[in-house]
Amino acid sequence: MNFLSAYGKEIVSLAVPLLTWILNSGLKAKAKLVWASPHFFHFLVQEPLNDPEGNVVSPTQRVCTASIKVINTGRETATKIELVFNWKPQYINLWPVRHYEHKTDQDGRHILIFDNLSPKEEIGIEIMCINRDLPELLLVRSAECIAKNVRLSWVGYSSPLKINIARALLLLGASTFIYLAIVLVQFLVLRTPA
Repeated sequence: MNFLSAYGKEIVSLAVPLLTWILNSGLKAKAKLVWASPHFFHFLVQEPLNDPEGNVVSPTQRVCTASIKVINTGRETATKIELVFNWKPQYINLWPVRHYEHKTDQDGRHILIFDNLSPKEEIGIEIMCINRDLPELLLVRSAECIAKNVRLSWVGYSSPLKINIARALLLLGASTFIYLAIVLVQFLVLRTPA
């Protein structure tokens, strides 16, 4: 007698809970933070920099700006989000406007702290320094995870009709694959056609 024919039902009864456990642990809702710096720029301002006595120190001034996005792409709320800068930026602007705390560590690192970030929510942070360099963003973390640095790019607009057609085709393809897998297992284990 063939091994699969003799123990097919037992193998399937062990494989189904194992597959369910793998899917549940892999698809479990959790917070997932990503951050990106989609834009930075150095402006050369044609205005002289004067010292307190009125003497011209430099004929031009330099304004450095950077944009930072922090996004919770997960399906669970991220809590206690911290952004650690190498030092304190001269100017910080947030969008959307929300409450945050800031502190400076003993080694001079500047930390912005946010209470939480809901799923699919994002924070836009703009920093600016005049006549000095911008601080580097060293780390973005939360109580649940450490954020991953990703590249952001512009994406063209697609109509909802095209998106829904693509979703329907993906669902149809996944359903067909699952059906064919079940038919194949049934044929191999039970040696009966569908």
